[in-house]
Amino acid sequence: MFALRTAAARAMPALAMRAAILPKAIVTPAFVARAGSVATVRAFSNSPLAWNKTDKNLLTAIESEIKHEEEQGDEVPDYITEYLKSSPFDITNKAGSDEITLTRKFGNEDIKIVFSVSDINSADDEEELDMEDDLEDNGQQGKESLSASGEDEEEGDDLESLTFPVRCLITITKPSAGSISIDAVAQDGAFIVESISNIKDAALAAASTAEADWEKRGLYSGPPFAELDENLQVEFEKYLEERQIDGDLANFVPNYVFHKDQVEYTHWLKDLKAFVSAK
Repeated sequence: MFALRTAAARAMPALAMRAAILPKAIVTPAFVARAGSVATVRAFSNSPLAWNKTDKNLLTAIESEIKHEEEQGDEVPDYITEYLKSSPFDITNKAGSDEITLTRKFGNEDIKIVFSVSDINSADDEEELDMEDDLEDNGQQGKESLSASGEDEEEGDDLESLTFPVRCLITITKPSAGSISIDAVAQDGAFIVESISNIKDAALAAASTAEADWEKRGLYSGPPFAELDENLQVEFEKYLEERQIDGDLANFVPNYVFHKDQVEYTHWLKDLKAFVSAK
C-alpha cells in the first residue's frame, strides 16, 4: 500500500517520526499565566487570532507529514503479497482496527493467530535502536553492492531482517476436544512459546468478550514452556511447524505489523486534520 523507503529513511518511522510531528507545535506554551492574572488568561482564550494561528501551524505540520507518507505510495509491499500467495492462512485486517487475525484449516482443526499493531510501539529503546541500526546497515550494504555490480534490485529485500517482538495468541481448536491456547512471541524469524493452556470448552476458546478473556486467564496455563523437558519442547515446536506456524510466518508477522502501522498512521493523520480544520 506504500512503496518501501530506503533503509535510512524507513528506519522506525512509526516509532520515531511521530515524536517529531506534534511536539514542535504544542510543547511550548503560548503564555505563562501569573498567579491571579485572570485577565491575561481570558484575553488569550478569547482571541480568535491567537487560536487561528495555532490551528494553522498545527495543520501545516499535519499536512506536511501526510504529504510525506503519501509520497511513499500506497502499494502493498512485495514481501506481503508473496507470502500471502503461498501461505495457507487467510488474513483479516479491518481498517482502523488494532488487531490482525490469521486463520486456516488443518485437517479437523481450526487455527487462529491474533496479533496487534500496537506491539510496534511497545518495543523498548534498545530494541528500537537495534532495529534502526540493522536497517541502516542493510541499506548501506545494499548501496555498496549495487555500486559494485551496477544491478538494480528491489527495495523490498531490505526489510527481510526487520524484527521486533510481536505477541501472538495462537488457538488450535478441535470439534470434540476443545482448544489449546498458546502464548508466543514472533521475533528473529522464530516463535518463542511462553505457555500453553488447555481450554476444554471450544465456545470459551473462540469467545473474545471481556468476560471470556477473564475466565480464560483463570485457567491453569501449565509451567513456563522453557521449563518443560527439552524433548517435549522440540516435539511441540515440530507440531507447530507442521501447521506452518514456522520461521516464514514469524518473519511475516513483524513485517505486516510495520506495514499496517504505516497505513493506519496515515489514516490517523487525516482524521486528525479533519478535526482540527473543522469549523
